[in-house]
Amino acid sequence: MVFDEGAGPASTEPPAGRRAGSGPWQRWGFLTATIVVLTALAGVTAAAAVREPADDEQPLPAASTAEWELWHHQEVLSDLGAWIAALPGIKTSGYVTNINNPEAGSTILVWYGPPDRVQRQIMDEAQRRHIPISIEHRKHSLAALERAVDQLVAIDSGTGVFQNFTVSAVGTLSIDFDGVTVKGDYIHPPAEGVPAADTALARALAALTGVAVEIEHGQIVPV
Repeated sequence: MVFDEGAGPASTEPPAGRRAGSGPWQRWGFLTATIVVLTALAGVTAAAAVREPADDEQPLPAASTAEWELWHHQEVLSDLGAWIAALPGIKTSGYVTNINNPEAGSTILVWYGPPDRVQRQIMDEAQRRHIPISIEHRKHSLAALERAVDQLVAIDSGTGVFQNFTVSAVGTLSIDFDGVTVKGDYIHPPAEGVPAADTALARALAALTGVAVEIEHGQIVPV
């Protein structure tokens, strides 16, 4: 199943993928696989437009109906995301982001706090465009998540709460976690073991930032 973060105020910088943070590590938001599909389709179309196949060449395969349907869903969902981004009052509403499922042609509205006029407008517009939409409530607002990331970005690896941790990236949004994700590795193997150390570090970061934090291990290679 392919998911994609919808365009909107959650992504005033590049809406999906990675964005550079302060220091040698990064912040990142949703990673989207949809670009791969769209690139493949564009490659087929562009190559076919450039030249006709020679007599001894096999013609390039046409995109399947399923691929074109996926592309159409992505385009429709992206248009809705652009409409949401331009909606008056969106930045002061409970909107966090929207998570698109191009395979199903549906979207999830990620929301903080009680429903309001802006939420109703988004729901009505999605229905007008015949886009299935549901609401997922979160405990943290977009502003709170961004403040938390700014706090963590300001702490150098090997110092303070990260005294035994090298940070590779910080995730501002996650499909399956309501909070901030810190990715990296321990500088020295923790005496209490990695799971216990992860729990202690996550609790310390949550106390510092006021939002839930999860720890993931590994590195993100800049592209």
